[in-house]
Amino acid sequence: MSLGEPLTREPGLADRVAQHMTDRVLDGTLARGMRLPPERALAEEYGVSRTVIREAVRTLASRGLLETHGGSGIYVRRPDPMSAGASISLLMRLHHGDGAIRYEKVHEVRRVLEVEIATLAAKRAQPTDIEAMERQIERQRRGMSDREVYVTSDVAFHAALATATHNELFSALLDSIADIMTEVRQLGFNVPSAQESALAHHLRILENVKTGDAVGAARAMKDHLRDSQRILRQGLEIAAVGQGEAIA
Repeated sequence: MSLGEPLTREPGLADRVAQHMTDRVLDGTLARGMRLPPERALAEEYGVSRTVIREAVRTLASRGLLETHGGSGIYVRRPDPMSAGASISLLMRLHHGDGAIRYEKVHEVRRVLEVEIATLAAKRAQPTDIEAMERQIERQRRGMSDREVYVTSDVAFHAALATATHNELFSALLDSIADIMTEVRQLGFNVPSAQESALAHHLRILENVKTGDAVGAARAMKDHLRDSQRILRQGLEIAAVGQGEAIA
C-alpha cells in the first residue's frame, strides 16, 4: 500500500506527514479499521526517518484518528464527533476566565445552537425521539426536589432534542458544553420556582416538536433561553451571598 511520494526534509516534516495521512483518512484511502504498514515501511514510503513517522503517528493518535493495539500494530479510526466535542469542552476549561463571563459566553452560543436544534427537531423528530424527550420530562417532574435527578434529566432532555435533529454534529457541539451547563443548572436549582419554570418551557418545546411546528419550537426555545439567563443571574447572586456569609 503506497501512501504518498517521498517528502523533502524541512522543519515541521512530521506535521506534513501527519497532515498527508489525515487527508488519506478523510478521503477514505485509509479506511476505518485498516492496519497501517510497519513503521519502517512508512518511513521508506515517505522518505523520512522512523522518528518522524513516530511523531506523526503520535499526533494522529492524539486527534483520535489512529489507535495502537498492543502487539498487533497501529489501526485507523474515523473522526469521532464526540471527541471533537470533548476538545471544545477542554478548551473552555483552559480559558475559562471569570465564571460569570464564561457562562455568558456559553449562553451566547446556546442562543445560536439550541434554537436551530429545536427548529430541526420539529421537522425531523421520529416517534422514538419523542419518547426519549418524554422520559426525561417525566424524570424532571418526579425529581423536582432532588438536585442530582433534576439536573441530569434537564441536561438529558436537551441532549435528546439534539439527537432528534438526526445530525450527530449538533449532539457533539451540545455535548461540548454539557459540563458547563450542568454547573449552570446547579446554580439555578437554588432559585425559587426555577425547576417549575424550566419544566414548563420544556413541555412547550416538546409540544411544538410533536406537532411539527418548527417556528413555534424555535420561539419556545428562545423564551426558555431568555428565562434560563435570568435564572442563572439570580443563581450567581445567591451563590455570591452564600460565599460572603461563609467568609464572615
